[in-house]
Amino acid sequence: MSLRSKLLLVFVGLGVLPALAAGAWGNLAGTRAVGELLRGQAEGRAERIAHALGRALEEQRRRLADVAGSRPLGEFVAGARGAPEPAVSAGLQGPGMAATRAQLAALFESNRHCFESVSCFDASGRQLFRVAAGAGGVEFRAENLGAAGPPAEALAAGPARTLLAHSPEHGPSLLVTAPVAAAQGEGAAGTLVLEVRLRDLVAAADEGAAAPSSRDARPRHTVVALDLDSGLVAYHTNPALGHRPAADAMPHFEPVARRMRAEGAGAAEYSTPDGHRWLASFRRVGDLPLSLAVSEDYTASSGGVSRAGLWGLGLALAAGLAGVALMLVFMGRLARDLRRVTLGAEAVARGDLSPRVETEGMTAEARPLAEGFNRMTERLGAHLTTTSETKQFESFMRLSAILSHDLKNAVSGLSLLVSNMEKHIHREEFRQEAVESLRHATDKLRRLAARLTEPVKSLSGEYRRAGRPTDLVAAIRRVLAANVEPRAPLYELKTALPETLVATVEPDRIENVIENLVINGLEAMGAAGGRLTVEAGELEGGLVYFSVADTGVGMAPEFLRTRLYRPFATTKAKGIGLGLYTCREVVEAHGGRLEVESQLGVGTRFRVVLPSRLFTPGDPRTRPQKGAAAAAPREPGT
Repeated sequence: MSLRSKLLLVFVGLGVLPALAAGAWGNLAGTRAVGELLRGQAEGRAERIAHALGRALEEQRRRLADVAGSRPLGEFVAGARGAPEPAVSAGLQGPGMAATRAQLAALFESNRHCFESVSCFDASGRQLFRVAAGAGGVEFRAENLGAAGPPAEALAAGPARTLLAHSPEHGPSLLVTAPVAAAQGEGAAGTLVLEVRLRDLVAAADEGAAAPSSRDARPRHTVVALDLDSGLVAYHTNPALGHRPAADAMPHFEPVARRMRAEGAGAAEYSTPDGHRWLASFRRVGDLPLSLAVSEDYTASSGGVSRAGLWGLGLALAAGLAGVALMLVFMGRLARDLRRVTLGAEAVARGDLSPRVETEGMTAEARPLAEGFNRMTERLGAHLTTTSETKQFESFMRLSAILSHDLKNAVSGLSLLVSNMEKHIHREEFRQEAVESLRHATDKLRRLAARLTEPVKSLSGEYRRAGRPTDLVAAIRRVLAANVEPRAPLYELKTALPETLVATVEPDRIENVIENLVINGLEAMGAAGGRLTVEAGELEGGLVYFSVADTGVGMAPEFLRTRLYRPFATTKAKGIGLGLYTCREVVEAHGGRLEVESQLGVGTRFRVVLPSRLFTPGDPRTRPQKGAAAAAPREPGT
């Protein structure tokens, strides 16, 4: 991915997307706040309307009960029993009923906006008179009243109460009843029935429930009163939907209506056919079979917030796109300048130090880079010119050091052989072993001299001649016989070796590795002596290993971590520090690994793990995994 693409992703990820997310979150939070506000408004309005209805009905029950309990009315109802309509009308207009008529007129006038009528019935259910609005005010009639009357339960004797009824003439109404006291004080002489138009009563309560600050704002809300017994819409803000089953009048409202019938109070959402979403809060009105719901138009109320949020998102998107365009222009110029520097670097990589990057017209960000590159190429050319001979000399010294290290090991073995010849020359078997050792040492010196003619092969641990199946145990025993056994009893030798251990390796190089590790162990123990432990065996996964452990001074963790395999790094008083470096290169060239464990004052253990087959140049250069070796049990004596 190019730098331009990365910066574009960073800009979009850290600039544009957070701005859009913030705008979307703000829009969502705004709409949620509007929803909570509308829900609170609906609940508050429903509570206020229900409270206003209950208070108004309670007041009318009380005033109606006061009239029904008057003695003149009780005497009138008792005297009118069985009398013809003219006599009843005359009794109503008599002076004894003047106070009662005044009470009824005052009751009717105070609420004529919602009162339909006040009727008086005797104990048999006969209507004696009716009070209603007339052309000249409140009108009392006792003749030609017709046969229609209230439901039978409205005329049943009992305390004052309120019933819900449905009149064919003016729709749903509330019937407030009060028993008329008998003149002798025994039982009820009749019943007063106040008929209240539910629509006008709810409309008045809705108007009174509006907050003073919002009465002129005409909030978009709907009030629905549902008859819980019949399922009819007893009231709706839209008169065309009243006095009809809810399922027919408002199919979209039917789920809310079911909850209104099943629950005393709650809230619900519904959608209208015009696509608006409404929030409804409902509760029951007193002890009446009437549930009142107030709905707020969420879609209309939140439209302004949504539009503001969309405008904010649009502005954020436009600002982000403008920023992206400016950044692309800037990054295009920067990429052009960097391309010029890159072409110069590619020329230097090909060995051409002559190109110079022109800085004229470059951006301020790329100009220091180009100028630095020009200075670097100038100094690099001067440095290569002055250090060519130094590099050649260092290469010669490196070759000399490596060959000197191998020559030192060979001379050390010959010196030990000469020292033992002075003591054991008279023994026939020693003379035979000495001749074999001299032959082996001579072959080694001959191979060492041959390496002088091929310095590239001498310096590279990756270069090998063809490997062949080699018995590692035989090579280990030859090294021990030449370097450890002649030093007994100063050094105790402990071995745990199988009869044979065959690996396909380059014999001379691997034997040099074994010799280096053994001599390093002996030198680490020094003149104080110690125990040298040599082990070998097989591991899982087609691997073999051999290890050399000493009881010398050990190595510090810092040296193990930072300097152990570095050329010319050593902890010995004598030495040039190339033995372990060369050993590791040879082992890794065979596809193996060289492991080390060391502790100061305790000793050091080196272990070489090799694959059982030859590592060829075409194979992936992966070393044996430590997990395979660690899972295998160690051989006895380790």
